[in-house]
Amino acid sequence: MSTGYLRDKSDIKYFILFAMSYLPFPVSEPDLLDICLIDDAFGYFEFSEAFAELRQTGHVRQMEDEQGKTLYDITPVGREAAKIFEGDLRMSVRDKAQAAVIRVVRKIRRDASIITTDTPNGDGTYQVHLAINDKDAQVLALDVMVLNSRQCALLEENFRKDAETIYSEILKILLSETFQQE
Repeated sequence: MSTGYLRDKSDIKYFILFAMSYLPFPVSEPDLLDICLIDDAFGYFEFSEAFAELRQTGHVRQMEDEQGKTLYDITPVGREAAKIFEGDLRMSVRDKAQAAVIRVVRKIRRDASIITTDTPNGDGTYQVHLAINDKDAQVLALDVMVLNSRQCALLEENFRKDAETIYSEILKILLSETFQQE
C-alpha cells in the first residue's frame, strides 16, 4: 500500500463511506472506484477488499437498476459511520473526495442524458437514433440512415463523446442567416 494518509483498511473503509455519503443516488462499482482512487492513496485491491467488507457488514447495499446493472448505495448504518469518523480524515482528503464525487455525478448525469440506438433495416442499412434528453424534454433528436454496422458504431461513439459540440454546431448552422431567404 502507498504511504498516503489512508494507511490501513479501516481508513479506506471510512473514506469509501465518506465519499458515498455525498452521492445523491446509487452508483456502479467502477464509478465509486473512480471517486475513491485519488492521489494513489491506495490501489484497486485495497479498495476491493474494504468495499467487500462494507457490503458484508451492511454499511453498503447492493441493488439493480431497471436495465439489470448492479449499483451500490450507502445504508443508514453506513451513513452514521461516515458521520462519526469524518473527522478522522484530513481536510485535504475530504475536499478531494467531494470534488471527485461532483465530477463523477456530472459524468453520470451527462451520460444518462445521451441516448443512442440503432435498428437494422430490411435492406442491410441501419437507422441510428441520437438524442440528448433533459429531465423534462428532449433537447435534440436526430435519426440518420447509415450503410453498415461499423458506421452505426462510429456515429454512436462520436455522438456520445461530443454531443454538446454536435448540438451547438447544428444550432449554429440552422440559425445561420445564410439559410434565410429574402
